[in-house]
Amino acid sequence: MALTLLLVSCNDDFLEVTPENNFTFDSFYETEDHINRGVAGIYNRNRELHNRFQWRFGEMRSDNTSFQPRRNGINDIDEFLLTSGNQQILEYWRTCYAGISRANYVLFNIDNIVFNHEQTREYRKAEALFLRAWFYFNLVQLYGDVPLVTIVFDQPEDSGREEFTDRIPVEDVYELILEDTQFAIDVLPAQWDSQNIGRVSRGAALMLKAKMHMARREFPQAISLLEEMQTLGYQLLPNFESIFNPNNKNHAESVFEIQYSFAQLQPSNFLTRFVPFNSKGIYLNDLQVPQGEDTGQNQPTLDLIDLYADDDVRKSVTITFFDPVNDDPNYRPGVDDPAIVPWLSKYNYPLLDINSQDVNFPMFRYADALLMLAECYDEAGRGDPVALLEQIRTRALPDPNLSPEELSDITQTIKDERRRELAGENHRYFDLLRYGNLIEVMTEHGIRQEEEKADLLRDGAYSNIRLLLGIPFIEQDQFDIPQNEGW
Repeated sequence: MALTLLLVSCNDDFLEVTPENNFTFDSFYETEDHINRGVAGIYNRNRELHNRFQWRFGEMRSDNTSFQPRRNGINDIDEFLLTSGNQQILEYWRTCYAGISRANYVLFNIDNIVFNHEQTREYRKAEALFLRAWFYFNLVQLYGDVPLVTIVFDQPEDSGREEFTDRIPVEDVYELILEDTQFAIDVLPAQWDSQNIGRVSRGAALMLKAKMHMARREFPQAISLLEEMQTLGYQLLPNFESIFNPNNKNHAESVFEIQYSFAQLQPSNFLTRFVPFNSKGIYLNDLQVPQGEDTGQNQPTLDLIDLYADDDVRKSVTITFFDPVNDDPNYRPGVDDPAIVPWLSKYNYPLLDINSQDVNFPMFRYADALLMLAECYDEAGRGDPVALLEQIRTRALPDPNLSPEELSDITQTIKDERRRELAGENHRYFDLLRYGNLIEVMTEHGIRQEEEKADLLRDGAYSNIRLLLGIPFIEQDQFDIPQNEGW
């Protein structure tokens, strides 16, 4: 793990960043602007996490998506064939801990800096604490007990080494998340002004704290947080497609979007991994997508596709069916795969350059909060989950009312509705962990995958489904961190 801080500089807009440079905590932080740049650097690690990794572990490691029939190393995530030496496991771990390190450096220095307004100091502290809590929330769900680093140090030999080498029980990490998110709830505004669009808000902090309580199956505690979100002015947009449209960023349904900007040299490129490898970039403004191993990933499964009714508008927004014969003028009969290919097109907006889009990623949105509240009502035996579900379905279906069959098993109906609404937004794996049926669901998923593309799967695919990732071998070997069972 990199223990030195990497910072970004920014201008008036905290997202307008210039190339990163190396600093140490005792030679850089001297002014309020330095703190602002340090906080921007924490956001930058979250931007990297979502652009490169979160969809691989939140979607491809679930029954929502798989890979287009083609062999590459990323598919080991989907097939549960990862080893502790896998680069994806290592880079996810290091990206989270780099964000935590940046947050710790800001928090270490912030009270020694003179601010023009004391409220700004509190805002920046709350942002750093929220983002640190978010990184830890992901780490404990994917890796279990993890090192809990809350101090700053340049070398592993420094005092505090035990913070990095000892694995702390998940429940103790959750206590830190609880403390950090509560500070953010108490301090952050419900809405930012136009100069600070894209920063985390009170609503985002409420939502993260609620997710933590739900992960611990503390549903009554989550209810009050999610009900408070209903008072903050969020609204469901009437048009589902407009949620993801880059011309409509940071809208009334957005609780926290990961900000990407082509103009400010922070483009997103996750969509280029999702397009069919034989599409020749036809969906992307005629700009050629490199036809390497990165394409054809995060492909919707037939199980997910079948979950949607044909008249559900979310289906046509979320999933597109590519026909290589009729859609691709460069199709070569007898050479290219002639099969119609479903792909995750929720973020399908024009490329502005090779591999570069202007599309934000919806980390938290109000529809998710309402679905979380419906789940909590159901689990706690209070409130009206049906009204919340039908509110969500109003923009998606001609008749949003639940059928008698759906009403008869409201718990499963809530799960299905989350899956339809949030497919491609990196929630499914974590939902299955919370439901407690991940191994069962993924075992069934593996059986279906064997039926659909047995000739492409490696030996042992889906035969060793584990709830947790392994501690990256390099980190385990260097710092003598105990390994998870079975790795």
